[in-house]
Amino acid sequence: MLTALSVNIPERADGLKRLRDRLRRDRVEVQVSRARGVSLRHITYTSYSGEVRLDRADRLIGASRSQLLCSEKLVFPLHSGYRRFSSRSFSSRLCANMALEILRLCPSAASLRCGIYDPKGIASGYLLQSLSYCVNPVVIEGDNEIYSLARERALTELGATVTVTKNLSELERCDFVLAPAGIDAELKLKPEAIILTSGEPSTQISGEVYYKYRFRMPNGFDALKPKELSEEYFCSALYTLGAQYELGSIVPLGVDGKSGSQTVNSLSELLDNRAKKAYNR
Repeated sequence: MLTALSVNIPERADGLKRLRDRLRRDRVEVQVSRARGVSLRHITYTSYSGEVRLDRADRLIGASRSQLLCSEKLVFPLHSGYRRFSSRSFSSRLCANMALEILRLCPSAASLRCGIYDPKGIASGYLLQSLSYCVNPVVIEGDNEIYSLARERALTELGATVTVTKNLSELERCDFVLAPAGIDAELKLKPEAIILTSGEPSTQISGEVYYKYRFRMPNGFDALKPKELSEEYFCSALYTLGAQYELGSIVPLGVDGKSGSQTVNSLSELLDNRAKKAYNR
C-alpha cells in the first residue's frame, strides 16, 4: 500500500477565532482509496498552530515514513527517519520513450548526430532501439561494460556502429542528446542542441533542455492522486512502489523545460528542419 501525506495549515484568522484556533488540537484524517489494483492511504494533517507534529501521525504512517508521497515543499527534520519518496526510474522511461518517438517521426533522423549521456548505464535498451532511426550515435558511459556489450550486439546483430567513450567532448557535435539519469556534469553542447533528460540539470549547460513530461494518466489513477502532487511524480510512485510497470510504455505528449514547452511533433519538426539546413549548407 502506498502512503501519501498532505499538510493543511488554515489561513490565520483574526481576533477571537484566531485564539480559538490556537487552542484547537491538530487533526489527522486517513482515507484509503483503491484503483486498478493499487491501494493508497492518504493521511491529511491539519495544523491549527502552524506547526507540524509528526509524532501525532507517526503511528498511522508506520514503516512508510521512509518513502512518503508528499509535496516537495514539505521538509522533514534531518534525523527523523521521514523521507519524501523520490525516484527517476519512471521519468527515465518517459524520457527514452519520447526520444524514440521523436526520432521515429523525424524524416531526417539518419542525418542527425545523436548522443546518449548515461554514466549509470540505465538506457542501453534505448541505444539498440534508436539504431532503427539514427546512424553511429555517441554514448558517454561510466565505469561499467553495459554499453560495450550493447555496442557488440549492435555490430553483430544490426551491422551498426556505435561510439562508446568517457570523453564528454564527443557530445559537442550532437544535435539530439538523451540523458535518462539526469545531468550532473558540465556538458559543452551546441547552443541549438535538443536535450531530453529526467530532471532539471544540477549544472548550467548550453542547448535547449527539457525535463518535465506531460502525458495522459490512465483512467482510475487520477482519483487516487492527491491534488498537490504532479502526475509525473505520482505515476513514478505507482511505477516504482506499486509495480504498475505498464506505465513504463507511456509516450509523453509534450515536455517542458527552461527553453519553453514542446510536443513530440514540434521537436521532431524542429530537428528535421535543422538537419535539412545543415545538409544544404
